[in-house]
Amino acid sequence: MFMLILGWCGTFLYLANHAYISLVTSWRPKVYFSGNLFAATALTVQSVHLSSWQAAVINGFWMTVSTLLLIDVKIDSVKIRAKSYFSFSALMLLAASASFFLIEITTFYEVLGWSSAYFFCSSYFLFSAKIISSRAYLSCNVYAALALLPQLWLSANYPVLTLEVAWAIVSLIGIIKSYNEVHLID
Repeated sequence: MFMLILGWCGTFLYLANHAYISLVTSWRPKVYFSGNLFAATALTVQSVHLSSWQAAVINGFWMTVSTLLLIDVKIDSVKIRAKSYFSFSALMLLAASASFFLIEITTFYEVLGWSSAYFFCSSYFLFSAKIISSRAYLSCNVYAALALLPQLWLSANYPVLTLEVAWAIVSLIGIIKSYNEVHLID
């Protein structure tokens, strides 16, 4: 029961934090990364307990990046260009899509889950390092959230499943809002 409560607490904290960055004009990085640290820690513990490995990797990575940023480690000197990232990401999407025709459905769900882990981790890192825009970050998050759903359902990780549905919706709202309000475009 404790793990379930921990998972739901992490879910609600993540959602509040994601809404904060998606909808608030002048969000504060320390608030955002602190919220992510606590939410990621809760969901990492809960996901490891459920053997929901993609969710554990994603949240463990977010926990690490958030910690680094809160202790003022400079990650913005990374030498990855946005264009290179998007080119490689397009290849990842193509490979994940092609796997649908080559492997059984449950393995395909696993491939989708790992592609989600790639997009969640890489976009969070590159957004935090100010290499990709808010809109690009939110777009990657829509895909990552939706791609993880089948694997979360199979592993019965319902707090994170609920989180990802809401995460995709909040990200879409943030993308739409960014077209209407110039301040959300980095």
